[in-house]
Order: sequence, then structure tokens, then C-alpha cells
Amino acid sequence: MTNPLESTILTMIVTTASGTVREHLLDLGIGKESAVFERMRARVRAIEERMNRGESITLEHPATTYNCPLIESVRYEIRGASKVAGQIRQAMTDASRQLGFDHPARTNRSPARSV
Repeated sequence: MTNPLESTILTMIVTTASGTVREHLLDLGIGKESAVFERMRARVRAIEERMNRGESITLEHPATTYNCPLIESVRYEIRGASKVAGQIRQAMTDASRQLGFDHPARTNRSPARSV
């Protein structure tokens, strides 16, 4: 179990085509390390799937809806229970994956008008 007073926080840092950068915080909660890790994986998977389909996504804290074709990248930072955060970082490293992902650049993209 993680420390009952210390949640694991996933920070999602979104950079848009217009250069706007916003941070969104998601409390992954406390509990068994495997449960915290699975909540983080489910969230990242959902974001990637929606981006791949070109749909819009809404991220919380602050609540913002993004048009996926206007997102350049999403980076992740993990804070909180050091053992869980360390396991998440190690799992991403083992999968040869960065803590985040870039949306493929489009050469025919029109200028970003909104987030």
C-alpha cells in the first residue's frame, strides 16, 4: 500500500500547435500500487486513442477541451508516492517509451485558431 496521506498525481502537460502550454492535474488516488498504476495506464491509453482518432478530449484541473489535430504533444510527470512513481517511470522506460507522446506533424495544417 502507498502512504495513505500521499496520493500519486499525474500531471499532463499539453502543448498546442499555437504554442500554448497548459498543465492538467489528475489525482490517481491512493491504494495498492497496481491499482494506481492501472488508473494511470487507462488515462494515458484513453488520451492516445482519442488523439489517434482525431477526436476532441477534455482534461480536468483546469477543465479544457482540446481539438486533437491542434495538439502538438502531451508530456506526463508523476508526483507522489515515490515507490509508485518510480514503478511507473520504470515501466515506461522498459517499454522504450518517453513520458509522453507527440502528435504527428502535419505539413498542410492550417494555423491554429483555438485550443
